[in-house]
Amino acid sequence: MTKTKNPRSRLSRRGLLTGASKLVLGAGVFMAAPAIVGRAPVHTAKAAFAGEGLIAVSWSGNYEQVFKSEVIEPFNAKYGTKAETVGGWDQMVSQIKAAPADNPPFDISVGEEYVSSSGMAEGVWVEQDKSKIPNLEAIYSWFYDTRPAEMAKYGIPFGGGTTMLVMRNSLGITDNSWKSLWSDKLARKTTLDGSAWWWSLSVPAVMSSTKAGLEEMWDYPDGTEPLFQELEKLKVAKWFKDGAEQANLLNQEEADAAMSYSSDALTFLNENPGVYSATVPVEGTSAWTDWYFKIRGSKHNDLSDLFLNYLLEKETQDRFLSKSLIFVARRDVTVPPHWGDNYPKSNDDYQKMFQLLTIEGWEKLGSAWNDIDARFKKIIEITTAG
Repeated sequence: MTKTKNPRSRLSRRGLLTGASKLVLGAGVFMAAPAIVGRAPVHTAKAAFAGEGLIAVSWSGNYEQVFKSEVIEPFNAKYGTKAETVGGWDQMVSQIKAAPADNPPFDISVGEEYVSSSGMAEGVWVEQDKSKIPNLEAIYSWFYDTRPAEMAKYGIPFGGGTTMLVMRNSLGITDNSWKSLWSDKLARKTTLDGSAWWWSLSVPAVMSSTKAGLEEMWDYPDGTEPLFQELEKLKVAKWFKDGAEQANLLNQEEADAAMSYSSDALTFLNENPGVYSATVPVEGTSAWTDWYFKIRGSKHNDLSDLFLNYLLEKETQDRFLSKSLIFVARRDVTVPPHWGDNYPKSNDDYQKMFQLLTIEGWEKLGSAWNDIDARFKKIIEITTAG
């Protein structure tokens, strides 16, 4: 297991979105134009961009390793470029703001709902010319349906990740439900994230039928209190702080089940063949989407367009999907066996299976951040006592 922290458990969420509340939800998929990227048609891009460098920030940890081997290295081989990737958590926007406007520290950055909104509020993303990204016509419209129309002008959707139910197969629990974590059979044998409480809090929110999706999470205290009460009923082995601790708890058999992240879950499966299963439970699960943005002031604007279009090529998305449990944006990808029956096959599947911590939701969470954080600390005390 890679000794890195998961991007979902490191995100610091204070000082939430200053501009997101002004965004209006909307949808739209951008159709293809002729395949011309900046100063060269795509078919002659190798000659046009040979030797040029580019830095793209991806999520740190397992994600970064797959991004390097399955995205960056093939891109350089195809176009003769010198692109590279560096890993990040949520510090990208502050790093761009700290650098000179005409000399950013990187050219492209990943961002889920929080980082996406923060970057837009700070004016660090460049509005994307969709005519330079012909592969956009092949993606699921769900990615745009779930994003404010104003923000959809920036960046391109690459894919996204989820919280998943990881279970030791020898337990013989086959109901594929989040409810299993509350069963007597798993008393003192479960682990959830005690650092990024918003993901752990999303588990009872997904299970609840009181409101659609994760709506209870945005309503403090009336909506969140019933969720806290459900978490109080858990009997956990330990709340993990990062991916390495989660791996130790499972591999040393202190825990038999976990709320894990799709960016980590495949590692459990590969390093322990037949020991664990990782599923999207029948109730659905919480999720985020990964978009990639051009940075203002970059000196590699045309190459960035080429790279963003390349991110959406079927071959690129197939390679990344084959080495991860991160879902991708194209409709026609080849789904690898390790996904089992967990991969969405339509826009309706995305809607039913994955509940986003939305941009508007982050804003509402921020208004009650300290109160929810304090309440969650009490949950940890209650569930780990005795």
